[in-house]
Amino acid sequence: METQLSIAAESGNLDEVVRMIREGVLVDSVGQDGLTPLMKATMKGNVEIAEFLLDQGADVEAKDPYGWTPLLWAAAVGQAELVERLLARGAHIEATDQYGATALMKAARRHFPEVARILIQRGAQINAVDNLGRTALMRTARRGFFDLAALLLESGADTEARDEYGATSLIIAASEGHEEVVRVLLEKGAEMHAKDKNGWTAWLWAFSAGHANVVKLLKAHGAQY
Repeated sequence: METQLSIAAESGNLDEVVRMIREGVLVDSVGQDGLTPLMKATMKGNVEIAEFLLDQGADVEAKDPYGWTPLLWAAAVGQAELVERLLARGAHIEATDQYGATALMKAARRHFPEVARILIQRGAQINAVDNLGRTALMRTARRGFFDLAALLLESGADTEARDEYGATSLIIAASEGHEEVVRVLLEKGAEMHAKDKNGWTAWLWAFSAGHANVVKLLKAHGAQY
């Protein structure tokens, strides 16, 4: 069950939030869902409430049962303004959830380029890896987000980083049939003959999955079986 403070924070009822805090309700009171009022306000983009809670001492590094901090929540739901404000309040930019995912990874996976750009400008590690060895670029490659892939590459993303299966971003993008991501990776010099732990190249993955457009693109760049 949620606390009354969390309900007010989530619904955007600033007056009620102020009243409860002044009556002594703990600013970081947690309900059965493990979420703090600051997390609830952040998830819904209630900036004024989030700022008030922070002014009252809300823990900017509190974690829910899955290791998510308010910053991770803000990045995951695309709340760019709150990402900036949380960082300004000292939120750890490299905080990770229980799977090792950072705020940049969440923004990349869910296609929030503005959030990703803010995080990069504030010094987020482009090539950080999660518990499975996946980078933000790999997450973007799997989803086919060309614009985010380009942003990450321009910011220094490593095209040759490998996940726990030995797959590079090019292999991942090719296996999913994301032609434009494959194209930008090739333009940035991604090794087209790299092999995963099973010995499969990007071309072989694309061919086996029936992604004819990607197969054609790879062959045009000199890829061989």
